[in-house]
Amino acid sequence: MSAPTTVRAAVATPSALVRAGLAAGLGDHGIEVVQSAATLAELRAAGFAGADVAIVDVADEADGDLALPHGDGPPLVLLVDPADERLGEWLIDGAAVLARGASPRTVAGAVQAVLSGLVATTASLAAEALRFERVGERRPALPGADMLTRREREVLVAMSHGLGNREIGSALGISAHTAKFHVAQIIAKLQAQSRGHAVAKALRAGLVDA
Repeated sequence: MSAPTTVRAAVATPSALVRAGLAAGLGDHGIEVVQSAATLAELRAAGFAGADVAIVDVADEADGDLALPHGDGPPLVLLVDPADERLGEWLIDGAAVLARGASPRTVAGAVQAVLSGLVATTASLAAEALRFERVGERRPALPGADMLTRREREVLVAMSHGLGNREIGSALGISAHTAKFHVAQIIAKLQAQSRGHAVAKALRAGLVDA
């Protein structure tokens, strides 16, 4: 039986004490901190040191725009103030979101989630994110949505229902391999980081119904 693979993480927080605590605590959960810095900008400048994931304390307003473009860096785990009104936007952008001061065990769980293509947060932060959503707010246009074919839109709806490739193929009368191809095209066209991220963006834009 092969040994579990160590996850490489980059950490950004203004507090040297927090950086040291995360490095020690995450090490107990198979996560090696390969780069530490005060800000996300510093991590970017160093190319994230080849890290699989970046853990960022959102304490510096200089890091206000935290959404990474598709393919421009590792997935993010954000440590935030629960009262920050940007919670929902960060979740929609595919980042995991935890309260500042979360335990290394909780951070490690979020790291494993984002590496599996999931969007992770706590129940309380999810409730806060929903509370900040304004009723009747105009839904933004979804870049790439107009590039989707009719079949890809059908597959996207099936994805929003939680169906896997084999189930999508069965529902639409196509092979699982073809369904997998359509899913990959949807993720690329919507500039998403995963299936879940693509569905979240489509829900936000009203392209599919919850």
